[in-house]
This record gives sequence, structure tokens and C-alpha cells, in this order.
Amino acid sequence: MTSETKIGKGKNKETILLIIVAIFGVAGLVALQLSRRNTVNRAGNRAVVQVENAENTNNPESSAPIQKIPGELLRTSEYPEAGKPFRFYMSKYSQGPEYELDFGDGSPRKKFADGSVQHVFKKHGPCVVTLYARYEGQEITLDTLRKIVARVKIDAPVAPIIDY
Repeated sequence: MTSETKIGKGKNKETILLIIVAIFGVAGLVALQLSRRNTVNRAGNRAVVQVENAENTNNPESSAPIQKIPGELLRTSEYPEAGKPFRFYMSKYSQGPEYELDFGDGSPRKKFADGSVQHVFKKHGPCVVTLYARYEGQEITLDTLRKIVARVKIDAPVAPIIDY
């Protein structure tokens, strides 16, 4: 065998390999084209989903929870005392929603007026105060604050005063 026949056989193997790769490539393209023939139905389904999503965004009651309503309770180092009025303040609020505060002590909620609300706790101990907002028929929890209600301070004399 001469070196020319060895080179010729190597070229034939490469050619056969290229033809096989080309056949697999064409078969893959044909399979993709056949699978895409049903895209008309898929596009129709997508259009229905997009229409349903568009209808939901136009409905204010369904989009209210998604809408960002500002509202945050102001953190202070003061603690309320049982039996004495304590004022809660709000920061980052807007004029549209109606804000209410649940004090976590079983009393009814109170509405904020000009960013503050006053409450008298009847018992001492820990409580969780929760800020709610109502807007266009939806109610959203915005913030919670843990407070410890202190006991009432009693100024009792330690001993009788004796003056000589």
C-alpha cells in the first residue's frame, strides 16, 4: 500500500462522518419544524392568559394587595404604663388609605387621626401592636410592634417621716 491510498482512505472516513452528522442535523431540524406546527394553539392559549391578567390588573380590588401602601409605626424607647394614656405615632403614611391599630389586648381597633392614636392599656405585660390599612375594599397588615406595658408606678412612703 502506498501512502496515497492511506490518505484517500482517511479522507473517505472523514467524508462519511460528515455525512452522518449532516443527516442527524437535518433530522433534528425536521423534528423541530413538525413540533412547531401546533404553535397556533399555544399562541391562542397565551393570548387568553394575557387577557385574563390584563382584566385582573384593571380590577382595583384584586390589585390592591399588590399596590404599595406606605405605613410604619414609629419606634420609641418609651414604654406605656397600665392605666395611663400612651400615644402611638406613624411614619411614612399617605392620605388615601384608612389606618387602624390593633393593640393586642382585646380592645377594639382605633383609627389614626393625623398620624397618631392614643390608647390606655388596662393590664401590664407584653403585647403586640399591629398596624392595618384599608384601601378600596382590601385590608393589609403593614407593621407590627412589640411593647411591654409597665406596671403603674405607686409612690408610697417607705417609712413615716420623724422630725425631731
